[in-house]
Amino acid sequence: MKEHAAILVRNENNKFLFIKRSKHKKSLPNIWAFPTGTKEAREDINETVVREAYEELGVQVKTEHTLLTKELPELGVKLQFIVCTITSGKPVIKASDEIEEIKWLTFSQFFENYSDTEIGHGLIFLRKNPQIWKDYS
Repeated sequence: MKEHAAILVRNENNKFLFIKRSKHKKSLPNIWAFPTGTKEAREDINETVVREAYEELGVQVKTEHTLLTKELPELGVKLQFIVCTITSGKPVIKASDEIEEIKWLTFSQFFENYSDTEIGHGLIFLRKNPQIWKDYS
């Protein structure tokens, strides 16, 4: 099972950066999610977060903690949701082949605006388990 990081970039207002995946993605095109990245052999998961945040969004981040680890056997992925904050830069779409759109929203705002057919597997799980993210509402 491949290890992936879901990058939960949080700002001072407890809003998170959600992304709409590019329509050109092989898996989950046009789906709202968090920025994600695959862990490379030489990295720990926090290094993956830092590298992917820069490659996809052009920001330097500091990881805070793991919110959740979820295995997604249907995708062959172990997904770790890592909360982080920006230390330098402002998010922009650097990888248009990966990301179509970005939005800052609270979890509550996000779940009010998007149905399960519009969001990724991990977010569907989080919608069903608000106790995991309630401290960020």
